[in-house]
Amino acid sequence: MPASNHFELFVNGADTPGADGERHEVRSPATGEVVGSVAAATAADADRAVAAAAEAFKKWSALTAYEREKTIKGALAHVRGNADEIGRLMSLEQGKPFNQARSEVLGACDTIDYYASEGVRIEGYTSPTEHRDMRSWVIYQPVGVCALITPWNYPISLLSWKLGPALATGCTVVVKPTTVTPMSPLAFCKALVAGGIPGGVLNVVTGSGSLVGDALIRHPKVAKVAMTGSTATGKRIMASAGPLLKKISLELGGQCPAIVCADADLDNAAKVIAYKGFRNSGQSCSSINRVYAHRSIQDVLVAKLKAIAEKMTMGDGLSDGAVDLGPMATADGVETSQRHVSDAVAKGATLVCGGKRPEGDAFARGHYYLPTVLKGATHAMAVMREETFGPVVPFAAFDSLEEAVALANDTEYGLVAFLFTRDLATASRVSESLQAGTVCVNHGAVNTNYGPYAGWKDSGYGLELSRKAVFEYLKTKHIKVQL
Repeated sequence: MPASNHFELFVNGADTPGADGERHEVRSPATGEVVGSVAAATAADADRAVAAAAEAFKKWSALTAYEREKTIKGALAHVRGNADEIGRLMSLEQGKPFNQARSEVLGACDTIDYYASEGVRIEGYTSPTEHRDMRSWVIYQPVGVCALITPWNYPISLLSWKLGPALATGCTVVVKPTTVTPMSPLAFCKALVAGGIPGGVLNVVTGSGSLVGDALIRHPKVAKVAMTGSTATGKRIMASAGPLLKKISLELGGQCPAIVCADADLDNAAKVIAYKGFRNSGQSCSSINRVYAHRSIQDVLVAKLKAIAEKMTMGDGLSDGAVDLGPMATADGVETSQRHVSDAVAKGATLVCGGKRPEGDAFARGHYYLPTVLKGATHAMAVMREETFGPVVPFAAFDSLEEAVALANDTEYGLVAFLFTRDLATASRVSESLQAGTVCVNHGAVNTNYGPYAGWKDSGYGLELSRKAVFEYLKTKHIKVQL
């Protein structure tokens, strides 16, 4: 395998072996073969990375926002020039088709670029005072060192949501990517530093969450923890970081519903449901996990989605970057998908298509699972209650909008909800009734840099994206002066 597939820790701008010499193997989800390795950090390594970030914070936070903007945008130009290589690593370790991986790298650059521009627009304010010779004003200052803990489904995109506002506001960071997909985030961060971000500003340590992640969360010099991952992991982070009074932002799990009304554009609905249900093999917190279709149009909609699903191409996305679906990132994902499908069928659901691994030698060693549609699902089935995180879309019929909204809200999650209707009054009323931080009406473009992404209920704490996210990395200071 290429030497470029072997990575050390990245601390203070330099490749740094782990303290005990241990390493994590990285395996291809398409073949099961070892395709790379990363150093396994220890708690002492995490401490060294935090120390480097704390030292770099002194100079980075002292720069003007305009100076940071210029540095960040210059670094992004270098990263964009390396998008093919970073995308190759992502496709190799995560499984998504190369074209989608490369697009993710470029999109992440756009997100960080957005925040570099937002950094120069952070506005304080003044207040009238009780005396003529008194002045009162409010400013915002960076919190300090941030621990950014990132997942494997969108390993660079979800990093950029945190890295962008952190760097723009003057914070320094230690990134802890998952051991499933550590190589592409490492390559991305190293490219930013090669492009001009000072080394100690951006550090990366790889290793287990229970050891390295916990060391970062509890570290006294880490002021802020941002994490994307499961709800269970998020709650453990809250339990650890809460007593230490650190700033925390968490983007967690989802069980996202879609309501399709009788008047909906069914061709559009089917296209969006396929995109949000099957893209990245369903491995997205904002995937459409369950569909409530009006009884009068359910069969037509299911047939349209079935036709799309059966035309989707599948394969090793590294050798054919244009396929629709690659393998799932882990064997656990395949097992969960199959468990949910089997449970649904056993409890009375009809399997419309998929519901198994694809056949053939090309798929024998990889974590592949066919895009799957179920009909006749109920809330007694795990697929309607738990987060599948796989390419499985179950349908249930409804007769009234009140019933559909009640079913959609019957979950502990509240990340994203989808609605399909041609009626503006329905769009307004139902959107306001859905218990989710984001509601998409007639489209699947969930995440946009300008729109806040906030999980309700068990789906998150704080928010990411939009200009509001910069305040997740800032402290408020009131200055009152007697003249």
